Amino acid sequence: MIDLHCHILPGVDDGAATEDESCMMARLAVDSGVTALAATPHCGVPGQFDNFVDEHFLARFGALKAMLEREHIPLRLYTGMEVFVTEETPRLLRQGRLLTLGGSRYLLVEFGFDESLDFVERMLGELLEAGVVPVVAHPERYHFVQPQPACLLRWVELGCALQVNKGSLLGRFGRRSAHTARWCLGEGCVHLLASDAHSPWRRTPRLREAWEYAADFDSPEIADFLLRGNPRRILEDQPIRPVLAEF
Repeated sequence: MIDLHCHILPGVDDGAATEDESCMMARLAVDSGVTALAATPHCGVPGQFDNFVDEHFLARFGALKAMLEREHIPLRLYTGMEVFVTEETPRLLRQGRLLTLGGSRYLLVEFGFDESLDFVERMLGELLEAGVVPVVAHPERYHFVQPQPACLLRWVELGCALQVNKGSLLGRFGRRSAHTARWCLGEGCVHLLASDAHSPWRRTPRLREAWEYAADFDSPEIADFLLRGNPRRILEDQPIRPVLAEF
């Protein structure tokens, strides 16, 4: 499996705090069947995390990759970030301050949980016009989505990709997030599942649970599509489609 949303880069956000924690997370991921993973630290969260691209920031990725090799952990590491979208995001993208997933056209983005739907859809349109495909992180957790999840179908039609969290499906973010995540699976408007892991103890990178849930909910073929097929296509910079367009 391939995990394209994981806070494994040490010491930069609310994810892994140390290199030891990063190693523990990597081993957990591998033990659960993950062969490749994108390190996606929070980026541009007002008043909390910057993590914009510079030489120092890129060196952190290199150091983590070298550490995994040194520890003989068979996990391919890809660059990325979870970009908190603000009015400045398109400008930062043009300036090369943001990292897409593995250097592809796909940009992992998140929004404030209480953001307005109008702002979100305007910014998604601006990012698409800028030439990237927004991969919307955990849309099932947004308060503005939960009462009207049909808006996600519109985002898919616009050309965005939707990434649902393992923890949401398993009920770890509350009833509303679980209901919306399962609605996404039922409607087929999801492109990929990911761990959104933050530590080796809570919100872990064990993806086998997500594969088993999707396989039981739909089929093993759909579980493979969401955790292997589409993530691989993203890293290869190939077009992806939601479940509803594939099955």
